[in-house]
Formats: sequence, structure tokens, C-alpha cells
Amino acid sequence: MSARLRESSAARLLATPRLQHDQAQAALAASFSVTAISAPGELLDRASLPLFGIGGLDLREQAHALAEQLTNGLCLSPDRRHHRALLIDHALTHRSAHPLQIAVIGHELARRAGVASFVGICEGEPWTVVRGDGEMALVGPAALAGRPGAGAVRPRCAHQIARAVLAELGAAAPPDSARRAERLMAALPCGGGGCRRRRPSDP
Repeated sequence: MSARLRESSAARLLATPRLQHDQAQAALAASFSVTAISAPGELLDRASLPLFGIGGLDLREQAHALAEQLTNGLCLSPDRRHHRALLIDHALTHRSAHPLQIAVIGHELARRAGVASFVGICEGEPWTVVRGDGEMALVGPAALAGRPGAGAVRPRCAHQIARAVLAELGAAAPPDSARRAERLMAALPCGGGGCRRRRPSDP
């Protein structure tokens, strides 16, 4: 498939409602590289297998198991310097991932393992947020002071995270890729405010 066709396919997918994070990031990976659009999903499926069964653990144990799989299972290393670390296929195969991708990957691993989670922003950083009955735990490469309440964590839908990734690519990628990021940004259905209002307790 040509680069133009990959970009067109990604734009159509990014415009769809109820988009999942793995679908959005696979679309971006397919547009900016020659990776097949299904490859990140297959890698996530395999990486989630060690987490099956953790749904019966308490919230902190779930978060610990997820963090272990991200750091020791997948060996993901945070990388804000190289623009390719913003793409999920690069993150999963080269173990070098922007924190946005770490948050997405963590959420997708948890979702596949049957653990309630979402991608959120807290203290300006992206996190995988594991949800329990009236409580939550944040998993990610940064450090937090204390335990933030639900009001301090802002859920981010797949379109919003795609927009954030494209904005970073637009600023850091070579000119051709930066222009592609700008074109794909125009395909997103929300202007950064989210597709709908969500609370951390929403499914």
C-alpha cells in the first residue's frame, strides 16, 4: 500500500466514533511507517497474556502486575527525544516509548486482561489509570506526590490521545512527516475537548 493510501486509510479510521486507543495508534503507525495496521494489536494480544487472571486481585495488586509487565515484561523505556517513540509499533518492537504510548499500551494490556482502566492525564503527565470501586491507581513512568483524587485525573479518549501524538510528531518529526501529522489532525472529530464528557467512573 502506498504512503498516500495508508494516510487516507488512517484518516478515515481516526474520524470514526467510539474509536479504541489501539485502533487509533495502529492507524498512526500504519500512516507513518510500513507496519501493517494489525501488527500492534497482535503484539498487544501476546503481551497481555501474562496478565490474564489479575482481575481477581485488589486494585493495588492489579496496578503492580501491570507495571511489572510494562517494565519487566515489555521492557519499555520512556523516550521523549526520538519522534519514532511516539508510534506504537516502534514502542513495542524497539522498547523505546513516549509516555503517551506507555499510557496507551498499559490501558490496552489491562483492557485485554479484563481490568477496568482508562488513559488519563494527571499533573500534566499521561497515565494508565486502573479503576476499582471508588478508587483508582495510576501506572506510568513518572512519579506522583501523594495519591491524587478522582478530580485531579482527566480521562482522555482515543481521539484526544491521537491528537496529542500528532501534535508531538508535528513538532519533532521531519518536515514531510510533520505535514502528514497536520493533515491527519484535521481528520479528528474533536478539537481537544473530547468526544463526550467522561468521568473516571465511566466505562
